[in-house]
Amino acid sequence: MDKPAILIVDDQSANLVALEALLEDFDVNLLQASSGKQALELLADNEVSLVLLDVQMPEMDGYEVATLMRESMQSHSVPIIFVTAINRDLQQILKGYESGAVDFLTKPVEPEILISKVRVFLELDQKTRQLEESNRALEQSLAEVERLKYHNELLLRSIGEGVISLDRRGNVIFANPAAQTLFGETSPIIGSTLDERVSGDNARKMVEQIIRDCLGGKKWGGTLPARRQSVTFPAEIIATPLSDDKGHIAGVSIAFQDATEKQRREMELRAETERDPLTGLCNRRGLERLLHRRLLYGADKLALLYLDLDEFKPVNDRLGHQAGDAVLKEISTRFSDAMRQTDLIARVGGDEFCILVTGDEPEKAARIVAEKIIESAREPIVHGSLAMEVGASVGIALASIGSTPVTLMHKADQAMYLAKRAGGNRYEVAGSSGGTPSEAASG
Repeated sequence: MDKPAILIVDDQSANLVALEALLEDFDVNLLQASSGKQALELLADNEVSLVLLDVQMPEMDGYEVATLMRESMQSHSVPIIFVTAINRDLQQILKGYESGAVDFLTKPVEPEILISKVRVFLELDQKTRQLEESNRALEQSLAEVERLKYHNELLLRSIGEGVISLDRRGNVIFANPAAQTLFGETSPIIGSTLDERVSGDNARKMVEQIIRDCLGGKKWGGTLPARRQSVTFPAEIIATPLSDDKGHIAGVSIAFQDATEKQRREMELRAETERDPLTGLCNRRGLERLLHRRLLYGADKLALLYLDLDEFKPVNDRLGHQAGDAVLKEISTRFSDAMRQTDLIARVGGDEFCILVTGDEPEKAARIVAEKIIESAREPIVHGSLAMEVGASVGIALASIGSTPVTLMHKADQAMYLAKRAGGNRYEVAGSSGGTPSEAASG
């Protein structure tokens, strides 16, 4: 199997050099393009596994490049990660996904996040290649058998993935031993249908569409919820048209595997990249992702608290970072104890935290949480023989229709600075219309 190729697209040579340096430990072929036109030319001439695509480029921006890639048979299925300096507001993100992106990275790129994402997509590419090779091997073997009556058992038994063949009506006419095992069947499944092996009406409708597409000459790749006796598991499949010895499409060939472990690793990776290593709390990235989801399903029942410690810098300056880290860990525990179980806390900066409050009366709940936060921050923090006092300033912003994570965090941040300028150890509530923050009760 040839080395996978990664295409890096950026009109700034310094960015190309920096991304290439971050990816040098991967066993891949790195291709570079300094414009959208050059990127499309390289994609036409090379088999590419992943594209890291700059958004802001002259003549042809990243969105246009992604759209043209999706219209090309050569590159329509290549994953695209946008690497951008543009603020990741909801409008920009939706535009990116509409043009074909699978994820975003914000400049300056965090090396660990980039490397983790690239590793996941390379693993997916490797699995896809293996499945395609299995399908090609099956197709070649079936082409030698008249009217699909006999199969090369030796070859098919050596394939690690599950492989089944369907006739034009969707009936299983062949299943290798791996398929039997993945479906948890001890007796042959020949004569059954694939929709009996999936879970849910939507999955069964999708099976019907897959068969129609393949009989029409198309290929299909993706994940379906499959059933193994009473257990549902994610099955990653590649379906291709199956031809008889005369070259006519006579059925469907499907290679598949259990994707449970792969999805578990992806979830662990996401959790790792969305966790603050010092406090164990959610980080800014995780908060923004959760805010996106919550804002889509009830902006009128959400408030955001932005917290900043009032006297943290002197602790770091006089006592050092070790004492500063001890303060952050202790204050994180206190803040977590002060909020409700339904709320979420994140560390979004050095001594800055956010708390996401939801409910039918978000402002009332946010004020109560803010008062508890301020009270808990007032208590001295003991580190060795020292007792340190920090205090906290809190800004509260209420979400409304049209709010985005960026605008909501900015509004809460501005309210927090008003509280700090008013002497600290208090909170301010930003006006729901986005105007001047209202007068808030002192903690």
